[in-house]
Amino acid sequence: MKMKEIGPFVYQEYRSNEDIDFDNEAPVIRFTPKLRTVFMPDKSVGDPKDITLNVPNISLLTVSTLMEPYPFVVRQLYNILVNQVDTEGIVARDVHSCLWGFRDPIVSIAKTLAPGLIYYDSIGILEKLYDPYVKYRIEMGREGVDKFKVLNVQRTRKEKMFDSNDPVNKYFEFNDTYEGAAFPPLMTPQTPVNLYRLGICKSFQMKYQSQEDLKLGAKLFVYGYSNSTFENTKICDSKGWCPFGLMDLSSCFYHLPMALSKSHFLDADPLLLEKVEGLKPNRADHDSSLLVDPKAGLTIGTTLELQLNIMTTDLTFNHQSRLFSDTIVPIARAKITLPEPPEETRYSLKLMYETGPQILLILEIISCSLGILLLLNSGRLAWRERRRELGPKTFTPLQGKISAQPLLSS
Repeated sequence: MKMKEIGPFVYQEYRSNEDIDFDNEAPVIRFTPKLRTVFMPDKSVGDPKDITLNVPNISLLTVSTLMEPYPFVVRQLYNILVNQVDTEGIVARDVHSCLWGFRDPIVSIAKTLAPGLIYYDSIGILEKLYDPYVKYRIEMGREGVDKFKVLNVQRTRKEKMFDSNDPVNKYFEFNDTYEGAAFPPLMTPQTPVNLYRLGICKSFQMKYQSQEDLKLGAKLFVYGYSNSTFENTKICDSKGWCPFGLMDLSSCFYHLPMALSKSHFLDADPLLLEKVEGLKPNRADHDSSLLVDPKAGLTIGTTLELQLNIMTTDLTFNHQSRLFSDTIVPIARAKITLPEPPEETRYSLKLMYETGPQILLILEIISCSLGILLLLNSGRLAWRERRRELGPKTFTPLQGKISAQPLLSS
């Protein structure tokens, strides 16, 4: 399978928090995040609607994988319906449709054959991440050791299953997990750090790697993905091969057989690259880093590299997708970066590490100088007083007349 990376297609994410509730008894803060994206044409290779690529048929591969456990009769009926659609394992599709989805007849077939398994009408990479029909409620600590920690997330969606419009709630709990913008102050290399990304029900465990000097004089903590983040214990092919370097996302991505890995399968099982030609992992381009000021707990820089893959099983029952049987199929690479700190943050950092220490040094010099002058003046006064006490004494002579008369004897 030959692959070639085309891009980038850059989107700016904007977020706001609504319905904010401060709980003073817990103490926690609860809020509802709202996300929206804006396409950045000046930073992209072109308009995603105008660029057509030959790509793996995401709908066919995911739906065929979902249908594989079903009885023989259901799979045969699925094959008959797919043959009428006239589709193949590799299709020509514009980038916008791949990212944001479109009404695919393959998805409609699955909804008909397995009601309740699939309740959506299209499959798009970003469409499922920024699903407008999903509501999140985040509970975050705001004091002490739990400050900025994501304690739990409630996900609510109106899923149309068996003609039911009742909301479906899912509840996720996390430990030592943050959203990545702020951390508790006075961190140490031993402080556990996990990252939560809205739309993904699992956290990314980070590992302290080194320190880096900031221009202002601060020492930044550098974190990278921990190997345990992509430990694979569930993703196995029909022959029992379970490659390491993958994170199962099926429970987060609406039961779709999706998996995350590092970009270009960096640090993953070498056998994954043997089935894909064109991926060339290197640490300079595909590694991730999180830069945190440990004193203030501020994130100074973020570069997170991820690759989304389809994890297929035995697809030999379906003619159109059998070439992708038992394969981890890369479909998109994502690079998440954090914009430069705002002017207020840069001013605070400058005040903390540059202006503040200089002012403090000047105050220390002035205080030291005043102290020395006071000591010198006190010493001078004490010396004068001592001289006065120990100097030569003066006597004033008595003035008067002395007369003498001879003594007469008879």
